[in-house]
Amino acid sequence: SRYLVSDMWRYSKTKQARYDSAEICNPADHPELISYAIDVARAVGVRYGAAHVELKAMEGDDGKCINPVMIEIGARLSGGRKTIMASEAIESWDPFTSLIHSHCGGSCRLPLDTTYFSPSKFARHIFLPIEKSGQVTNIQIDIASLTTLHSSAFTVHVGDLVSETSDIVSCAGFVWLVGENDQVDNDTSTVRASYSLQVVGQSMCKS
Repeated sequence: SRYLVSDMWRYSKTKQARYDSAEICNPADHPELISYAIDVARAVGVRYGAAHVELKAMEGDDGKCINPVMIEIGARLSGGRKTIMASEAIESWDPFTSLIHSHCGGSCRLPLDTTYFSPSKFARHIFLPIEKSGQVTNIQIDIASLTTLHSSAFTVHVGDLVSETSDIVSCAGFVWLVGENDQVDNDTSTVRASYSLQVVGQSMCKS
């Protein structure tokens, strides 16, 4: 079987162990991770379709990732909007059509020495946390001025009872950016500076 790495994402966390952002990487910068992920897919028998490998690794003194360890693998595309973002960041890449071709036993129609795609645009997924439990009284964020905005979504609204963010699904919302690296960085700063979620009292939510 032939394996092609379509997109790679690096997640960062805050000191509170909450997800902060995820950004697309160039697989060419991480050959050791590519090799490991392909070995994992082969080991569990993924032969057709997509393989979504999650792993963690340490950063060596030279900045290279070392000692990768599998977290999980699924025979599916990436979750959330990662696949949609990848199609925006990688020129001429249609992951959904390619998924169908693969399941039908078709080839990926690329030179045999192609192992991965290199994104032509930068993409970042920003997680918006809830800092403390209570009832939401106000939500503010500057979306209108963003030049690289792909999409955004809020999962909480004014009046909701919320608990402090502890994982991905307990965030207040998300912002997805695609564009030139510097522009995405500038828009990220705008999002961080303008985002505000105010709560009062204690949450009545039960875990």
